[in-house]
Amino acid sequence: MNRIEKSEEKFKQLFGEGVPGTHATDPDFQDILSYFIFGEVFYQGNLDDKQRELITLVVLPTNQTLPQLKAYVSAALNVGLTPVEIKEAVYQCAPYIGFPKTLNAINEVNEVFKAKNIALPVESQKTVNEDNRFQKGLATQGEIFRDGIKKNVGECSIKSKAYAGISFCFLLRRFLYS
Repeated sequence: MNRIEKSEEKFKQLFGEGVPGTHATDPDFQDILSYFIFGEVFYQGNLDDKQRELITLVVLPTNQTLPQLKAYVSAALNVGLTPVEIKEAVYQCAPYIGFPKTLNAINEVNEVFKAKNIALPVESQKTVNEDNRFQKGLATQGEIFRDGIKKNVGECSIKSKAYAGISFCFLLRRFLYS
């Protein structure tokens, strides 16, 4: 199968029947895009389609390419990702791109879910509460940073630990590896 046939097959798998909107106004550009992304990139390496879609679901919010995010949320569902997996992937963007950009992406995801009659909110994935979040966070960071975290956390006051909150991991990483 050549890259044109591969791109047509992959596009159909991800997005269903039909042609992209840009094909009507910019067919040459759409062919370049489709043949490269869906005819070459999707067949490179050993990632499966779910993994490729998860990566795409975090890159698009990072770039704030939200119209494309909506299309790829549908594609992610088409390759078998669950609504929870999609939401969790987007939530992971928050510490890196900021809460406002992540909220923009969440709004786009929710629009797709509503259009597909997917119940909102999705099932909660919380694993911590206000009483145990610091201890569980420290345990997780201990797995990542090993002895460095234990040594340096001992130097922080309880008040410092409380104020550090969400950025604690990033500040500590900078402290440990700068």
